[in-house]
Amino acid sequence: MGLGALAAAAIIVNGVVGWGEVRTERLRDDCRKAHQAGDYAAEERLAGQWVQALPGAAEPLFFLAQAQLGLGKKREAAETMGRLPDGDPLTLTALGDRADLLFGDLQDPREAARTCERILRIDPTNGDAHRRLCFFYAATLEREKLAAQGRRAIQLGCETPETYVYLLGSDWLTLSNTMTVNSHWLQAAPDDERYLVAAARGFVSNSGLEEDVADKAEGEEDVVPALPEHERRLRELLERFPGNLELLAYFIQKATTRGDRDEVTTLLGQAPPEAVEDNRFWRFKGWVHSQDGEGDEAVAAFRRALELDPYDFSSQHQLAGALRKQGNLEDAARLSRLAAQGRALRKRILEQPDVRAVPPAVLAEMADYARGCGDGPIADTLEARIRQIAPPPPKSTQTRDSPRGPIP
Repeated sequence: MGLGALAAAAIIVNGVVGWGEVRTERLRDDCRKAHQAGDYAAEERLAGQWVQALPGAAEPLFFLAQAQLGLGKKREAAETMGRLPDGDPLTLTALGDRADLLFGDLQDPREAARTCERILRIDPTNGDAHRRLCFFYAATLEREKLAAQGRRAIQLGCETPETYVYLLGSDWLTLSNTMTVNSHWLQAAPDDERYLVAAARGFVSNSGLEEDVADKAEGEEDVVPALPEHERRLRELLERFPGNLELLAYFIQKATTRGDRDEVTTLLGQAPPEAVEDNRFWRFKGWVHSQDGEGDEAVAAFRRALELDPYDFSSQHQLAGALRKQGNLEDAARLSRLAAQGRALRKRILEQPDVRAVPPAVLAEMADYARGCGDGPIADTLEARIRQIAPPPPKSTQTRDSPRGPIP
């Protein structure tokens, strides 16, 4: 090809590129005008052309998603938002909106959680994504994930006061809207094991029907409430999902309260392999060893439970009893005091009307308990956060809220 032909080709290419730039600028302006005018049908059409002109670019996809939202096409909008590339500033905004849609109207919280994880891969300190994940794991009673997510947020310095509640209370916390939100998600996934179990457990817990050995001080008599209908429902769920950790923990806890060793061992035998990472099942194992007079094995099991969750005050309480039998009175007394502190703190937290507004005085109690449990880094971070908050009011002005479960 001669020089003249090459020059002509270059002119043609430059002309095409120039025309493409002009066209995309025109589409950008037209999309903005349509959006400002509320003409979402025109915006959708124009944004679609813009996406074809610049495939994979964030801005045209963003306008397309906004147009789809304006037209009530929420599922299509969520799909479009998920197509934005990671490297564009618009993407975090779009993904946050996508998570809201998926948690809410689209009733797909697992995809919402995956969206939050994607946000954190882009921006590890995104506080909203951490908060949403903590709420999701709390609502679905995924306790190990809740504790891990809470600790992750704290370590990255993007926690809120409620994050400490999620971490310290992962073993026992059930939000007051657990049944409501899981029932909402069940409308789109009526056979989902996680939502079915969480909704049923949420009703029992927030109706004041929960039963917990760890909630009783030494010497208190066992009072087993009659729950025929809800017991039947939970039993049906356990038959349907025999390896569900939350259901197994519920019924094993009831069996330990009754002193039914055979029932405890039978249910422990159903536990899936992942139970080895759940502190509650080591606590139950320790209880069986204690019943059998196997002191060393009981102590080892309770210690393993506390390695997995240092805030497990029921294991603290039962370990104290096992150590007392071995003559280790000093450690037994310390653990007994710590368990009583944990029980009292649980009561204080559950008396708050909103988990997002835990007062500094309660946060200070949480920091003190964390230090007592050997979690110095969490205690240090929480104390630093408390200093950033307005100082607590004088004790004479403090009042205790009416007992209600926390609301996310």
